Amino acid sequence: MKYPGQLKNNKFRKLWFADTLIGTADQIEILVISWLIITKTDSGLILGIYSAIRFVSTIFAPFIGGIIDNFNKKTTLKISRFYMLIHSLIFLYLSINDLLSTFNIIFITFFYGIARTSDRISRESLTQLLISKINLRNASALIRSIMDFAKIIGPLIGAIIYSYYGITQAYILIAILYLFSFLIIFSIDVPSVNYHKINIIKEIKTGIKYLNKNKVLVSIMFFAGLANLILFTLPGAYLPFIIKDIINGNASDLALFNSFTAIGALIGSLILSFGNLSNRPGKLVFSFLIIWHFSMFLTSIITNKLLLTLILVIYGAAGSITMISLAVLVLSITQKDMIGRIIGIRQLAIFTLPVGLVISGYLIDTFGIIFSIQSVTIIGLIITLTLGYKSKKFMNYKNIN
Repeated sequence: MKYPGQLKNNKFRKLWFADTLIGTADQIEILVISWLIITKTDSGLILGIYSAIRFVSTIFAPFIGGIIDNFNKKTTLKISRFYMLIHSLIFLYLSINDLLSTFNIIFITFFYGIARTSDRISRESLTQLLISKINLRNASALIRSIMDFAKIIGPLIGAIIYSYYGITQAYILIAILYLFSFLIIFSIDVPSVNYHKINIIKEIKTGIKYLNKNKVLVSIMFFAGLANLILFTLPGAYLPFIIKDIINGNASDLALFNSFTAIGALIGSLILSFGNLSNRPGKLVFSFLIIWHFSMFLTSIITNKLLLTLILVIYGAAGSITMISLAVLVLSITQKDMIGRIIGIRQLAIFTLPVGLVISGYLIDTFGIIFSIQSVTIIGLIITLTLGYKSKKFMNYKNIN
């Protein structure tokens, strides 16, 4: 059988398929837990806290990245995915015994977030080992495309199972998907590394020193932090309330409109998987950040379902092109022996997401959806323009093949 692009690489293909299962399980869980919380509490703040707790552990990312750099990436990936399996079994037990309280959900999800952070660093580090530099853009786009596909199919599957059978059955499926993703990793052959005593503080200092020498990497961190602080709050904080309070929808409607953002993201990732849109990735990122902000702003003033669908597709595509371009730049620029530490530090940008989600939840409860969306996107646009003006090396950077 002929496979497109880097899927010809058997090792990468296995990783790609395992990521498909992980992504689908993760999206099913987000849908069912988000709707459970919103129907139980009707609180934007609590929903924001739940969404935030999934990412707050990224504050440990530099430590995790320093450790991963000194171990076999396959081993660290197996550890993180094994814990994800355990996490799903814990939630399954709580669901069967009717113990899924808001406190239990948030407390246990914190530890899942640590495994999720480790998993992402391990997977991106492993991708760099399996794929040559010239093919990293195609490989990154392929991984992003399957994650975007999971964002389409996962919530729809979750909504159907949740609506017709309940949360317990949803977690049975989630556990099965985590199990198979864990087992697939065993068949990926990865060269071993020489183990040695690790000085975590020294590893982090080395990573920060390396980062500071490259102004393009520094700019990437700032743009990634902005995207997480402002733009990624739409699906996690605002969209559930748009569906529930404005459209008067249910869990299936939330899944459907979530899928539109994922369809747009899939379109963006497929575009990048087939070719390079620009030899100036910095300017490309800046342009699509502007489009991303405007599309999010428009969700606050459009009530027509068809137009909202179109805007969410544009929102998804702009976000995908932006974040893939940033990820490829990190993988292309960074030395192989530093990649875990740099990805770990870059993960700190995701720490702005829980901050943004909690703030967004508070704004929704206090001022309403419309004011919240408009105020944060205007602030985001101002920051984007400022960063674009200040980041001259990033804006003028040319692709390296």
